[in-house]
Amino acid sequence: MANQSAANLFPGFFVGNYDHVLDAQGRVSLPSEWRSKDQETEMVMIPARDCALLLLPLATMMEFVGKASKLAIANPKMQKALAYLGSVSRRCRCDKQGRMALDREQLDSIGVKKNLKLIGAFSHIRICAPENWTLPENPEEYLDAIQEVSDGSDGLEALGGLLGGVFGK
Repeated sequence: MANQSAANLFPGFFVGNYDHVLDAQGRVSLPSEWRSKDQETEMVMIPARDCALLLLPLATMMEFVGKASKLAIANPKMQKALAYLGSVSRRCRCDKQGRMALDREQLDSIGVKKNLKLIGAFSHIRICAPENWTLPENPEEYLDAIQEVSDGSDGLEALGGLLGGVFGK
């Protein structure tokens, strides 16, 4: 995979949510529709806010790192931020059965013992303990913010604020 360009790496598209149990080796089976059909599924696991981890497709992570690296050349704060992110990130690959080994220390940090929730967030997968996943109390607010984005106005700020309220609990 090293000789492939970022554009050829599995970009992923993740919808739905699934309850899973880790096996004895700390692996979880990714849903088949979340795995690449024609190449190895490789992702990067990073910590997120609100007792969660994110699984990002390698191509998405490479795109982010490319942008951030340009800013880090003369910015010590960005250099430290990238060093932190690199130190706590883990590469994860699916085996032939679609199982992905997850880092035990990272799972412990978000309260996952054996049961976990995989949540499709379109561009990435959110991992959390089942008790840390709640649906919004008022879905209409989210639909309004999504409509603003769809209509072409910058509803992203409103949507981000709403999501922060749900996941900041």
